[in-house]
Amino acid sequence: MLSHKVLLFFTSHISRRAIARVLSTFLCALLVVIRPFSHFGGSTAFLVLSLKELVFSVQDDLAQQLELTVLNITGALVGIGVSTLAKYLATLPKEGSTVSRLIPALFLVAISFVAGWLKSRLPRLHLSTRISCFLAIWMLTSNAGIHDSALADAGNFLWITLTAAIVCLFSSLLLLHWASTHFVEEVASTLSSLHQCLSLSIDNAFSPLSSSTATKLKAMHSDLVHKSVNLNELYSRAAFELRVGRVGVKSIKPLIGIIEHLRRELAWGTYAPRLLSTTSKNHVTAPMFETTALELGKAILESLSATEKVVIGTFTGATLTRKSFQSEKYAITSAETKLFDTRYTAEDELHKLICDAGTHPDLSHQQFRFENEIPYHCLFVTSLLQMANDVSHVLQMTHMLIKYYEKLPLRLWHPRFSLQWLGVAPRTFVLDELGTHLAQDTIDADTALSAEEARQGLATSDESHSLHDNIHDQSNHAEGSYFPSIEEKGQKKKFSPRTCAQRLPFKLRRLWNHPQVLRVRLCMSKLARDAKHSSHLRHALKNAAGVALLSTPAFFPQGSAGLRWFTLVHGQWMIISYVWVLETNTGATWRVGYLRLLGTIIGAVYAYIMWLICHRNPYGLVAMVTAADIPITWIIIHSNIPSLGVVASVTLPPIVLSQYLSLATNISTLGEFYIDRMGLRDCFVSSAKLDLAVYRGAMIGIGIVAALLMNSLVFPRHSRVLFLNHTSRLLGLLSHLYLNLSRDLFHNSYTDMRHDKHKTLKLELQIRNALHRLSSLMASMRDELSLVPKPVHHYRQVVLKLQKVLDLMAGLRKIREKIPRNITVFPVLKERREFVSCVCISLFACEHVFRARQPLPQFLPSSRQALDVLTNQIESRIQHALEEDKSLVGVSLAYSLAEVELMKDMVDTIEDLLELCRQLFGTSTWLTQSWSGVYTDDGPGTPGDSWYGALGRDNGVMRAQHIFAS
Repeated sequence: MLSHKVLLFFTSHISRRAIARVLSTFLCALLVVIRPFSHFGGSTAFLVLSLKELVFSVQDDLAQQLELTVLNITGALVGIGVSTLAKYLATLPKEGSTVSRLIPALFLVAISFVAGWLKSRLPRLHLSTRISCFLAIWMLTSNAGIHDSALADAGNFLWITLTAAIVCLFSSLLLLHWASTHFVEEVASTLSSLHQCLSLSIDNAFSPLSSSTATKLKAMHSDLVHKSVNLNELYSRAAFELRVGRVGVKSIKPLIGIIEHLRRELAWGTYAPRLLSTTSKNHVTAPMFETTALELGKAILESLSATEKVVIGTFTGATLTRKSFQSEKYAITSAETKLFDTRYTAEDELHKLICDAGTHPDLSHQQFRFENEIPYHCLFVTSLLQMANDVSHVLQMTHMLIKYYEKLPLRLWHPRFSLQWLGVAPRTFVLDELGTHLAQDTIDADTALSAEEARQGLATSDESHSLHDNIHDQSNHAEGSYFPSIEEKGQKKKFSPRTCAQRLPFKLRRLWNHPQVLRVRLCMSKLARDAKHSSHLRHALKNAAGVALLSTPAFFPQGSAGLRWFTLVHGQWMIISYVWVLETNTGATWRVGYLRLLGTIIGAVYAYIMWLICHRNPYGLVAMVTAADIPITWIIIHSNIPSLGVVASVTLPPIVLSQYLSLATNISTLGEFYIDRMGLRDCFVSSAKLDLAVYRGAMIGIGIVAALLMNSLVFPRHSRVLFLNHTSRLLGLLSHLYLNLSRDLFHNSYTDMRHDKHKTLKLELQIRNALHRLSSLMASMRDELSLVPKPVHHYRQVVLKLQKVLDLMAGLRKIREKIPRNITVFPVLKERREFVSCVCISLFACEHVFRARQPLPQFLPSSRQALDVLTNQIESRIQHALEEDKSLVGVSLAYSLAEVELMKDMVDTIEDLLELCRQLFGTSTWLTQSWSGVYTDDGPGTPGDSWYGALGRDNGVMRAQHIFAS
């Protein structure tokens, strides 16, 4: 019984990856201490353990390990090859000359520049570029300008690289599964979360929400947003991974989009915070209507459950024998039938509800004044109908998945080698900035011309060119009229040097503004602007500049104090630390910096204790290194600070194994053999273990400080500044999206609707990507060191409000496809125009506030007042249409009621956004007294009603009548 519990504990808490990691550490340490093997690596054979941890670490599954091994060995071979070429070229000049030391220095800077650009531009080559820099730093900064060292160093580092790669791959082959099911598990988890959220919404659909239920729903919606974004990232990675199975990942791609649609429909249709204050005094909803709506919701839930089972069954357990999906087929068919019946029943009941409301003598007027819960119920049911439509497509897709599974054989799915594949980050390698890869920054507004400015400039140049042509023609004509005899005789004009000099500026200006030259100018301007503002190029320059600065002592002349110091303290670790800590933004650099410094301290202390215990005992060294990897493995796999464990593991080998290897090779420290040849034996002092630990920590600290200074002073990319700029751009995109929706609403023809819808969907995708970028910046912003606390909570609320605005606009796009335009659109065109203008002005004000960091104006046109006016006009139009023709009443009017509810939610959200802007940036106030009492008219012209006060209508402006009275 006890043994069974122990076995259960280990199987539930120890993964295959963890065992494979510890096994790879044991094998690498064993190969290092076995002298016939470690002899091939020279005095730096301990770097096998360093490379094992930094670039060849065991992954989640065998497919990823194989991909990582191939890419990183390729990067290592490139680094070794280029470095060997540099060392060979350095042997051609005289030994110890300036040229022989300059060649490896230039090659090292060039490798660092290219590696920095590739690291920023192509995330999949992140580790490959790092290992190239790692090996180049060790090879080019050791024995600079010394003959007969190129081939020996290349052989040593080739053995080190291949040993680390083969050992990790061997451990993975023994223990890991071939393919990972992480993506499919996330899809199933998201479907389950949709199921729970919809179930909770259905249970509270026809009753006021309690505060606890509202809080739980809010948390569920936030979690769904995160999971939906994460699914898109996981799909983009899973589509380019090696896997074995019968069904390709691309066959599940439509499900990812439908999940996002379902999440949005849940957000705008089934979650309404205003129900907290609803008392339902005018409850007129028919019981049959409520029952039908609940049945439709349950049918959607059953469909989601059936889909979840099929997805898990078809993508997991890749075996030679096929599974049977008879029960799943029956469940899908039953769900389709029930969904079809309940959907049409719900539409009939909704039609009956609207007809009863429109024909009832007592309720029709009250109904279409939107004063009770019926509009929200219409919104709820219309969202369920949209969800039912999407879920029906999901069920059709599950049929196809089963068909593919039963028809296709078991095969290997592999990616194509392309720039798109290289641009997608692998799923499981340890990124020090938590997998955050920020997109390229937008061009600064103070240095770049807008599109309209560029057009005006071209128009001005064209007008100037035409004007000069006219003047030139007129001058020629005038000259001809004054000198007819000369032209008649056919004599040529004679130009003096003075005349040519006077006309030269005109000729140059005309050539400069020539259309062909203008095209070249525009292309060159675009290239220069892109190069100037390219984050990839900036990161490459910072990477190369830091490496060049820190590696300078390694290329000093023989016998110089700088070279002796660099060799004594192993300055290579300083440069490597800089390359590993330097990230694409300041927050990530700070996070990596302090984690690596802390990991270095922990690793150095443990290594010193280990040396005091084991000394040069190979059995004890292997046992202690393997034992240290157990807690390190837990930190890397199960914690959110994997960098701490990685650096602690990397710190051990240089301190513990260097003396052991020196005993075997008669070399006390790295480079001591060549120090003998340079005549530096008298200047070199052998370091004790404590000294080695101190030097190691000091070099790491210098590299970290250098990376922090470089990222803070040279091309700084502070996450807060990027967040504000991207938020401003996102608000502009939202304003553009709402204008597109309004323009589509007012179209009288449907000729260009498909093209416009495609543009709208593309714009929504851009906004989703921008929202994800803001969330990533929020994560890195917390890591930035700042003397002044940042309002991170307010920034997070801004992101949530922007996400809600996008969801509501997506709901408006769906709802407006089915509203009666001849009743609720074209007759109220003026009122809709005013509402659209108020919304766009509010979004523009928020955009300007975030871009300029300036206070918000005290008064803005009130979207709420404009919506009230629009609602009254829609109400009167509906009443007038019902009086003329009762047959106009139908489901389309229910969509009109749902549209009004969505517009109310959007007004609430925009006012919340304005309030957050006021709290963040303040308000430009000019009036600090109230308008109450000055005007008795409550019409649209009243400033307190038609204008939104950024200070608040109750607190911001008080007793204005006293001002006018005085």
